[in-house]
Amino acid sequence: MKKAEYKDESGTTGFPELEANVSAMLNDGWKPVGGIGFNAGFPYQAMARVVNVAPEVKGKPEALVEKSLKPLGAQSAMRAVDELT
Repeated sequence: MKKAEYKDESGTTGFPELEANVSAMLNDGWKPVGGIGFNAGFPYQAMARVVNVAPEVKGKPEALVEKSLKPLGAQSAMRAVDELT
């Protein structure tokens, strides 16, 4: 089973911080969605990725199920996000 994740990344000190944050997320399989936005003078970038999710296990807390998941590789995640957008 797959799960889409979405996050707004910000650069509270300006573009250099946003660039560093977005670069780190790109290396973790995230993909930018749309362009840069601004709120209260700070730049923001929407990011998304798709990860594999283990099916719900009866009697096992969801927190333990989440820890056992492995994210998709960068190329697979970007391909999956492309299918969503």
